[in-house]
Amino acid sequence: MKLKKVVFPAAVIFLTAVILFAVSTGLSSLEQKNEAKKLDILLHTLLPGSQEFTEEVYTGEDVNIQKVYKAENGFVIQTCTQGYVDPITMLVGVSSKGTVTGVVIDKMAETPGLGASALNDVEFLAQFLNTSGEASVGTTVDAISGATVTSKAVTRSVNSAVAYVTGADASSGATSWGG
Repeated sequence: MKLKKVVFPAAVIFLTAVILFAVSTGLSSLEQKNEAKKLDILLHTLLPGSQEFTEEVYTGEDVNIQKVYKAENGFVIQTCTQGYVDPITMLVGVSSKGTVTGVVIDKMAETPGLGASALNDVEFLAQFLNTSGEASVGTTVDAISGATVTSKAVTRSVNSAVAYVTGADASSGATSWGG
């Protein structure tokens, strides 16, 4: 009798654990597929006209660059720079000619109402379009009011991405015409 009182609850707990593991594994696979689809949409949006992207290994010295996606007409560079609160992860599209074709902030945890507004501030992000690595807060870029550190972090990311493509990051090897 005592054995039944112990075995039955143990069996229920074991079966519950197995079911939870199976569901977790299934959801993890679905999450990975969704993330891959999101990335594919972002890559094509940031570098219009591209058909296929290939992830390349970045071996340069710029600590802001995390990943490089090469297409036939340019690159999308994933960057990560320190913001005011936490790191800001971005994707920056840069044409083969070295001009910015798109900018999106992927992850950030800046101060709500200040730096966090960079996530959706179209006017702020649009300032970087068609730039060629010369973006500078206060000169060519108007900072977000009350969020100078965030604005500078975004600017560093954009400039790092352009430097990779133009060869200004001499160790990148992306192009041979940069300086």
